[in-house]
Amino acid sequence: MKKVLALILVLTFVLSCSIQALALNAGISQEEAIQKIKDIFDTTTYDRFNVSYNENHDNKKIWELSWSKTQAPYGSLYASIDAKTGNILSISLYKGYDPNRKTSPIPKYSEEEARKIAESFAKKLQPEEFAKTKLLSRDMPVYPIDRDAYSDSYSFNFTRMENDIPVEGNGIKITVDAHTGEIENYSFTWSWEPLPSSKNIISIQDAEQIFKDETGLKLIYRRYYDYPTQKDDIKLVYTLERPGSVLIDAVTGKMLDNEYFDLYTRAAAETAQKADADFTPVENKQVEITKNCISKEAAINIVKKYISIPDGFKQRSAYLYEGYDNPEHKIWNIEWQKSSADGEDGFISARVNAITSELLSFDIYDYSKHSKEFKQNYDRSAALKKAEEFLKKHQPERFANVMLEEIKERIESPEKVQKHSFNYIRLVNGIPYTANGFNITVDAETGKITNYHMNWHEKNFPSADGVLEKADAEARFLSDIGLELVYASLYNSKEETYDYKLVYKVKPAKSYTFDAFDFQPLDYNGKPIKEETKTDFTDIKGHWAEKDIQLLVDLGIIKSEESLFRPDVAITEGEFIKLLMVAKGHRISDDRPIVPIIRAESHVKSDDDISKYIEEAIKLGWVKDNEVSAKSSLSREKAAAFVIRAMGYEKVASIPEIYKDTVKDSASVKLEYKGHTAIAMGLKILSATNGNFYPKNSVSRAQAATILVRMLKASS
Repeated sequence: MKKVLALILVLTFVLSCSIQALALNAGISQEEAIQKIKDIFDTTTYDRFNVSYNENHDNKKIWELSWSKTQAPYGSLYASIDAKTGNILSISLYKGYDPNRKTSPIPKYSEEEARKIAESFAKKLQPEEFAKTKLLSRDMPVYPIDRDAYSDSYSFNFTRMENDIPVEGNGIKITVDAHTGEIENYSFTWSWEPLPSSKNIISIQDAEQIFKDETGLKLIYRRYYDYPTQKDDIKLVYTLERPGSVLIDAVTGKMLDNEYFDLYTRAAAETAQKADADFTPVENKQVEITKNCISKEAAINIVKKYISIPDGFKQRSAYLYEGYDNPEHKIWNIEWQKSSADGEDGFISARVNAITSELLSFDIYDYSKHSKEFKQNYDRSAALKKAEEFLKKHQPERFANVMLEEIKERIESPEKVQKHSFNYIRLVNGIPYTANGFNITVDAETGKITNYHMNWHEKNFPSADGVLEKADAEARFLSDIGLELVYASLYNSKEETYDYKLVYKVKPAKSYTFDAFDFQPLDYNGKPIKEETKTDFTDIKGHWAEKDIQLLVDLGIIKSEESLFRPDVAITEGEFIKLLMVAKGHRISDDRPIVPIIRAESHVKSDDDISKYIEEAIKLGWVKDNEVSAKSSLSREKAAAFVIRAMGYEKVASIPEIYKDTVKDSASVKLEYKGHTAIAMGLKILSATNGNFYPKNSVSRAQAATILVRMLKASS
């Protein structure tokens, strides 16, 4: 035991000495680094502390400080400091998990207030650098209440600007707690290397022409498959492939090939029988499909027509399953394996369509090759001939309807490439269909096909009549999204360094795929991306409910393309239920913006939209069957009932006899709403006037906004 203690003491002394020795080579000591953080945060509440020192590949010397609590709620504080300059590089504050903590859906601090806090903090830490930054703007509501996007904090990205040009990856990022105003996260990234001159660069018009000549948009068929419904939709789209790799040298006008951008921007596109008495229709359908499948032995024979199974390989498994994106078909997946004591292992897998008897894929892995000296006998050109010989032999008709997709990649030592891969895309009406084609790999030493994958199906392809001309589509793209001039840090593989260059690149966008007919941007499901509704009412300035109305707009609860809110007009029951549902996080994804007043020409659309919310509210128990008349004005007693149910108090509100008559006109309150009105007044969501509740009076749109804001505050 004494030896162990002695060893611990020695190690502690050595580590302590090591850190102190490192401190001698650093610009600031560990004590100075710690004090920098203590000047900002109170660290006395933490009972555990650790300090470490790190030198990374960029030759940066960093002090890493970590405080934590060993008792609930186990909060922590982390900071990193540049040991040369003393700059605080990052801060992360975690308050810990408190199961009893409740936060209001309404933030205590507005976005503007939080921004001022962030700016003040940044100015304090990096005054000179912050003066060179610009806050990136955002179009969507800053503090959306939608359940999927809800957050308890604001994030600000102050981007470094030089010569009024953004410097990518440089700047200050800050996150502010929306309820406490505290700094949650901070990061400071700055390059001190000289930046290239912005003089004598090509114009944006020249860059756009280079974009159209060298890259541009592609017209393709794209398949969108909905797995839950097992339905697909094939659309004609214009798309920009690998948008992040579009880098145009602003000085030379040449397209740049950058490995870093390629890594994270490469994207890939992707009859019932009568039922027997004992089976359901879906069961009978599967039984009939399976009856038509070929046997495992037949599937193995099909595989052997394409490849030979070498000696030593034993069949390990065979699995018949439903095609993931084609449930009408079954697939045989068969595997062989070879194992040996001398490491001569191998693995073969193959897939065969059990309905059409077509080979879909095979993969051959021979691990014994890794121990042998490699010699390239087939360059890319020779390997391509091998691939095409294989396809012409086994898929002659389909091969006549594909195009080779050559990915532009920089290969440092082509003579060392051990395998060549080729991707062929199907052409339909002369237009690429990216969901179909062949992928094939050729061994560069033996010339054998080691991997083969085919995806091919017959679908209804829309006609290309009426699609936008490529020039028109690209003009729309450059107008709607366009290019921007930035300083970008690009990787130099030869020097293994990052160098800044002035480049034109594609601006960030929600999508780079567009409907080929109307150029609507499409999401990953092929659905049009709607522009975010910008709400700006001109008739609420100076109104008594202005703050509440604007708060609901800021929270994303009220959205409207119209300029008038009409605060003093009575709100309908249907409109209020929709607002209530959205306020409580139940927005229906495909709904339309709230229309302040239902106009005659929009009755059908608005009725359809609101009826969905009423149906959902009934399912949730917030509204009873036949209780709502969508177009009728909302009464105060109904407003109380809907809100109190949404807050989860229906059970206790439904016992009217336990509530006292606290207003003069209690007898006018419908008996079934007596508890709801009493609770609503108790929570100060609604109030009495001159001792009366006026249960039958209509609720104005301004009053509805105030009721919802009070509900949200009371909910916390």
